[in-house]
Amino acid sequence: MRKTLIFTLLSSAIVACSSATSGGPTPDTLNGAKVDILAEGGFAALSVHHVVSHDDRGFVYSMRHLCDKNCGAPSDTASGTLSAAASDSLFNIVVAADPFSLKDDYGPTHGGADMFSYTVRVTTASRAKTIRFDDGTMPPEMRRILQAVQGIVSAARK
Repeated sequence: MRKTLIFTLLSSAIVACSSATSGGPTPDTLNGAKVDILAEGGFAALSVHHVVSHDDRGFVYSMRHLCDKNCGAPSDTASGTLSAAASDSLFNIVVAADPFSLKDDYGPTHGGADMFSYTVRVTTASRAKTIRFDDGTMPPEMRRILQAVQGIVSAARK
């Protein structure tokens, strides 16, 4: 399942990259672009953080358990640099999803105690947008961004 997901995401990234050469976002649109995703909750009460920056192609990933007190070090971390093609593909997906047109808050799902709650901040050189939702209220545009970030970072960690 995981290999299928990664293959699907990388295929999507390649398609997005190829569409960038035919009328997609220009490199100037991507200058200063950054995606910061914080997912909290789920059955295991986790906090999962992804940050990807276009200009330096850097990524940071961490996962830890949520707790009332200082829980110490994360249980899993990674950081590194994406290839230029992977970074451009990811940010073309972000631009195509047009997160700046979305509402700021989609609210929680009634009875969704074991769902993840997300705070996504998308930044470009000229503007920033923070969007909140959970697994049940997630807009399709955000699902595309989340899957792309998770898949590309996961592939870069190998």
